[in-house]
Amino acid sequence: MAIKVVVVGLGRRGHDWVRELRTSSAFELVACVDVDRAALDRVSALDVSRAKCFTDFNQAIEKTSPQAVIIATPPGDHVQLCETALSRPLAVMVEKPFTLRLPEAVKLVSLAEQQQAPILVAHNYRYLRSFRAAKQLIDERRLGRIGMVVSHYYRPPHGMAESLARLENSVLWGISIHHLDALRFVLTKRVTNVIAESFSLPTAALPPGASFRALLSFEDGTRATYSATYESSGHQFFERGQEFYARFAGDRATLHVFHRWLILCENGKLPRLVRRGLRQRTEEQILLQQFQRAIVTGEPAEVSGKDNLQTMAVVEACLRSAAEKTWTNPQNLLSELQ
Repeated sequence: MAIKVVVVGLGRRGHDWVRELRTSSAFELVACVDVDRAALDRVSALDVSRAKCFTDFNQAIEKTSPQAVIIATPPGDHVQLCETALSRPLAVMVEKPFTLRLPEAVKLVSLAEQQQAPILVAHNYRYLRSFRAAKQLIDERRLGRIGMVVSHYYRPPHGMAESLARLENSVLWGISIHHLDALRFVLTKRVTNVIAESFSLPTAALPPGASFRALLSFEDGTRATYSATYESSGHQFFERGQEFYARFAGDRATLHVFHRWLILCENGKLPRLVRRGLRQRTEEQILLQQFQRAIVTGEPAEVSGKDNLQTMAVVEACLRSAAEKTWTNPQNLLSELQ
């Protein structure tokens, strides 16, 4: 029998989830929720019955008796909505960022454990084919021991979601959290030290923190240099204005990742392109499959809230490091709260 699910928040990501749920035999979309009635009207374009649309989350739960909820609202609403769902208790999948502060994330994971309800964080970037291919090569030891990672992201000034534009560290919450989670996933290592800086160029008419850079140390001694900016220019027509590059340097080989292109440079061999593999399922379908297994069998998800505490700890360490201008250990931050 299909799992009854409610989608809360009908912005771009909410629409993505409605579309994916309508093609999934494992789930039945029983309600859509948004405080904006215009957003509810727009969802009709996705062939969702107006009778399934609500402005009140509690009312939607009472009327449709769901087993699960997908939360795709602005980040500031995540905590309250997660608490409401878990108190029922309903299974939860929440869009990134999980929360805006680490202590809130820790409390939600604790509540989910008390209620014996799964909570997942929808970090879809780690399942992009480029990252999956990189992880496979690293897991197979094709690169040997990874000593250094360099990663950069560039994007010109652009219209941003209002919920992100209001945040002081816009690029960190908008894109860097994706990349930091993906790096942690690909390397399968915890981050043990961070020093970071969040800033905006003096001439930019963008929200505070439109540029970000960080140095990270991992538990096995690997070092990473990362930067991201919404203040670049000159490549508006390349990859929809976005440019991403990552270099994984090992003692056997170096892997270059440039968007969809991967180049493996092995010792003593000519560089060669590496195929990413076919996109047999969307990243959202991969997440939904984990969600289903967590609900039906209790199988721990790769993107569980507990796993995401490591990503949230890295983000919290970046925020504190940028404010205090000092190295910060994410593991110490977690230890203080658990």
